[in-house]
Amino acid sequence: MATATSTDYRQLKNNHGLKHIPGSFGAPVIGHTFALVKDLYGTIDKQYKKYGNVSRFGLAGFKGVLLIGPDLFQQVYLDKDRNFSAEMGYMGSLGRYYKGALLLRDHEEHRFQRRMMQSAFKNDAMKGYIDTMGPMIADAVEHWDDTSKEMLFFPAIKQTLLDVAAKIFVGLDKDDKRAEEMNRDFSDVADGLMGIITKEIPGTKHYKAKKAERHMKAFFENLIEERRAGDGIDTFSYFTREKTEDGEYFSNEDITAHMSFLLFAAHDTTTSALSHLLYYLGQDMEAQQRLREEAEAIGKDFLEYEDLDKMPLAEVAVKEALRLHPSVMMMQRRTINDCELGGYHIPANTILFLTPMHTQRMEEYWDNPHKFDIDRWLEPRLEHKRHSFSFVGFGGGAHKCIGMHFALMQTKNFLHQFLRRYEFKLDPKATDNFQTVPLPKPLDDLPIVLKRIDK
Repeated sequence: MATATSTDYRQLKNNHGLKHIPGSFGAPVIGHTFALVKDLYGTIDKQYKKYGNVSRFGLAGFKGVLLIGPDLFQQVYLDKDRNFSAEMGYMGSLGRYYKGALLLRDHEEHRFQRRMMQSAFKNDAMKGYIDTMGPMIADAVEHWDDTSKEMLFFPAIKQTLLDVAAKIFVGLDKDDKRAEEMNRDFSDVADGLMGIITKEIPGTKHYKAKKAERHMKAFFENLIEERRAGDGIDTFSYFTREKTEDGEYFSNEDITAHMSFLLFAAHDTTTSALSHLLYYLGQDMEAQQRLREEAEAIGKDFLEYEDLDKMPLAEVAVKEALRLHPSVMMMQRRTINDCELGGYHIPANTILFLTPMHTQRMEEYWDNPHKFDIDRWLEPRLEHKRHSFSFVGFGGGAHKCIGMHFALMQTKNFLHQFLRRYEFKLDPKATDNFQTVPLPKPLDDLPIVLKRIDK
């Protein structure tokens, strides 16, 4: 068995010697990228039916192994032998702009950095966040029908959550020009992930993204001392004040890396989840009404932290949307040492691709798996308990989403404000076409028709 030490695997090149594994790398350089963009589920399902749970696969310049099914997800996510590197799995993609982010840290280094970030997601911090986000979301949705009963949901919720993120994560008001600049930088970096050219050539997406990355990190670094000296209750301020076990502050480099990635990871994923949820609720009026009654039963204008557990239907509804349309379509790892997965020998330094969408629609674990059905999560069915890794909407293992509870809090807040004000349905012009990369969303930006509820 080939063995890599904990200090040298980052310097080793990706392994492409996978001829002993059935499958196809696809077209030169691009692999199966175009097929995935056009039809992600269909492409993965075709690969699964032809080659099984483990197969050779190529994607966007990377050659590796595609893993399908909860057993393999469990083995990789739990990583009992500390053999699967998230850092090297993402280095060629997210690592172009988010090097040093929590997701791109392994093992002890990841544990050490995660402890710093956890201070910003403890109960006291979350109580402050919920007090801030409720009125902000209420103010936004209150005016959604001012000019027309018809609206495009995706751009509206995207802007709303950007404003909320600027305030809660960074402490910036929505009319602060710095928030606008930060949001623009964030969007430019996200666009860069889809760039084909990875050299800094003027005019390319990568060039624009690298410029935005440097500007965004400089913005955070220039504010660290000010925030550290203050008593702010935004996430950024919590990060700046956190100390190591030796009493030292975390480095400016660590703080800026975590803040940059937090905006990317937290905002886009929730925007995507809510857009898909409303796509289904706009057609399932019974489910929509059940969620509305749950929100109204709280009996308050704004949710308090203690109210979150009173919205179990809202929680399973967003999980059902994430089951059908995960906000992250492709997870990646890289092997550190030789290992065995699904009966196949996997050499060291091999990229692993994991696709939640297909695993979360497998008939072995989900009844009528392509249907939106919130009751599958409730008694007596509890389909998600058939396998602990049949749903990985928030990841799993050591890298499970650190902001999971924040995301659920935000979605519950939105549903609480929105559903008590409006009934809605899909606009007749709406389509059933979905974009999967770079951000999963309805391709038509989800046109809906609002009807204000008389109180």
